[in-house]
Amino acid sequence: MRDQFELATTVPHNEPCVQLGAENYPEWSRLEAKALRDQIYRQLGQPPAGTRIKIISCSHDFGSYLDLAVVYNTDSEESEEWMLKVESELPEEWDKEAKAYLKENGYPLGEYHEALR
Repeated sequence: MRDQFELATTVPHNEPCVQLGAENYPEWSRLEAKALRDQIYRQLGQPPAGTRIKIISCSHDFGSYLDLAVVYNTDSEESEEWMLKVESELPEEWDKEAKAYLKENGYPLGEYHEALR
């Protein structure tokens, strides 16, 4: 059976995220989500068959926000273990490749980014 576990973030633990309602929220939040998803794949390797990380949209009183969710198979021990590994080994900070991707796509790493901390 398929299930999903929401990570409740689009950034590593110790990184600030763009806030819902910010002028560039939709674009920057999607960049964050893609960068984190790809960093997790680099860090943990590709997921088992039928398992993946997807970007989801969640409704909130102040609008829709993005999140990442691990889609996994509850009938597969390997799939469930990978999901739990993602949960327990979520990165603390952006890696070199993620920072390069974010900068290349106009994400505000630098002074503005530091102000979010």
